[in-house]
Amino acid sequence: MRKTGIILSAIMFFSVGCGNRQTKTTNNKLVGKQDTVPAEQQLNVEQLDENHNKIEVNYVLNKELLDIILLMPDSAFSTWDWKIEDRKKWYNEIKSNNFWIDKDTMFFNQIYFRPNTACFQIVDGSWTISTYKTFDNSFIVITNDIAGDGNTINIFEVKNNKIIESLSFESLFGDYRKQIKLDNLPQECDKKFIDLDDPIFTYDFSDKNIVEIESSWYLTKEEFKDCLKGNSILYKFNSKTRKFEIDRIYWKPKKSN
Repeated sequence: MRKTGIILSAIMFFSVGCGNRQTKTTNNKLVGKQDTVPAEQQLNVEQLDENHNKIEVNYVLNKELLDIILLMPDSAFSTWDWKIEDRKKWYNEIKSNNFWIDKDTMFFNQIYFRPNTACFQIVDGSWTISTYKTFDNSFIVITNDIAGDGNTINIFEVKNNKIIESLSFESLFGDYRKQIKLDNLPQECDKKFIDLDDPIFTYDFSDKNIVEIESSWYLTKEEFKDCLKGNSILYKFNSKTRKFEIDRIYWKPKKSN
């Protein structure tokens, strides 16, 4: 299953959950952070014993997402192995019972499952999948595989229970690092950006229509108001163009401890 060589360093330096993601792009690798899962997103879980949970998932309500999970290629699981045979067993258990039994809570935990998105915590990281429905009933599918040593985002278009093509992040969102910059930047901004050496961003794919990309805490309005339009971008999914369009760029205040 998941590669174990990164577990010790992950425990020491990272605590990874689901929802918003702190990320730093380096050859498609991104670094994750802990996030709180709202109560309404959590599954109905019945504790069977110390290492077994009965986890309820309504098959009919979530069939579209369940079917799509079966379609995902190995590339969507870059740091762990959820083989198609294991996914089929998991799928059929839900189909027959509207629940599945988690037999290894130390390794694999389902954090939430909704018709448009799901999140699983896997030892030292997590894996999320989110879907966005287009006007002709295809889906833009975004998977987010996060481990202690990085994160990989994959994007696919799915129609009629088949993957049509793989898509790049920039083809759907554009270059958000450029989008937040003001036009005609003064020279002092160039030095600031060099000193930052690739700012870190968080990504939230949990909403069925909206994606938020938020910069790391050090891109503050006080420090960068002469260089940036804001430190966060809110995108809305356009089902006709199959792209995420900027709704607004804004300043999000630094979170207090």
